[in-house]
Amino acid sequence: MIDRWQPSRGGAERALAQLARHLEQRGHTALAFADEGPKPGEDAPGQVHLVARKGWSLSRGGRERAFAEAALRAAEAQDCDVTLGVRHLPRVDVYWPHGGSHARSLAALRAARAWTEAQPSVVTPVTPAGRHRAFVQFERELMEGGGARRVVCVSKLVERELAADFPGGRERLVHIGNGVDLETFHAHDRLRSGLAVRRELRMEERGALIAFVARQPVLKGLPVLFAALSRLRDEDWNLVVAGPRDVAQWRRRARAAGLAEERVRIVAHADSAELLGAADILAHPTWRDTSGLVVLEALASGTPVITTACAGEAESVTTECGTVLERPGDVAGLSEALRLWILRSQQRSVDHDAIRASVAERGQEAWLQRITHELLEAAR
Repeated sequence: MIDRWQPSRGGAERALAQLARHLEQRGHTALAFADEGPKPGEDAPGQVHLVARKGWSLSRGGRERAFAEAALRAAEAQDCDVTLGVRHLPRVDVYWPHGGSHARSLAALRAARAWTEAQPSVVTPVTPAGRHRAFVQFERELMEGGGARRVVCVSKLVERELAADFPGGRERLVHIGNGVDLETFHAHDRLRSGLAVRRELRMEERGALIAFVARQPVLKGLPVLFAALSRLRDEDWNLVVAGPRDVAQWRRRARAAGLAEERVRIVAHADSAELLGAADILAHPTWRDTSGLVVLEALASGTPVITTACAGEAESVTTECGTVLERPGDVAGLSEALRLWILRSQQRSVDHDAIRASVAERGQEAWLQRITHELLEAAR
């Protein structure tokens, strides 16, 4: 059960589609219950059952609860052996919360926005309202009320925070870190890939290529990255930003930060495998990323990563694979980390093979098998 059955949206949608394909290949039937189906031409596995969002006269929280109940009833009507939810629901067999604790996610987004707008030293907590209040209530029902029989945590970060926030549900937590497509993301022929990407984007062929990939630029720390790079104008680097919906807005922000236009390229879409395979550094100074799949993809590509402890996959980043900053919004720390890895790139002292080897055991097959095992156990 999910709001939009559109794997191209990324994140939870993409992971769920990968799982559905894996299940179908093994003779199981995957049914997707959502209020929006695939876009024209989109490859979405499973049998799609659209659930209408009724009750528009209700509050936003009321509409979310009405949709959740309607999706559950639709699954029950199809006599499903096991239900899997990645959205907030009052009950489900297996809960797969890619966003972790909803209240913590809201707090991180507020902190990121506040830093971007005013850079305050203290962010005052805000009580969730509207649909967010409904989501937090759903979460409590799932975790403390026994609404979920199993809770699959995408990272140890998620496992720790759910155990702390909902101690009554600790025994039902299972940590299954995300897998990465090792065939798509690799470290082959980096020089050729780098030249191809630079030429396509009409960038200079010299200087360290820094990649930033995110659909939520503020939450993932793009304003912080701009501020850090503004301190490194004398260093030799180029930046590619992929993912923002409002490209023009972020180009204006880059100029406002004093970054020369010829050194920055911002695009709405890019082939992640090509970009990460070409990049010298992935900059991911996130305020929150409970999974951090892009971190795994960069490491599989042999690309060093600069991120924060707020990334779920920060634990995968050793000192030979990159730098983990203790807190988001640390402009000085980020600029120094960038300076270090730009220098290492110039000196050719980065061991790309060793970086890839750090995630060699994180392939998709083992990851999908573990989740399938949890589903089959719940079905029994």
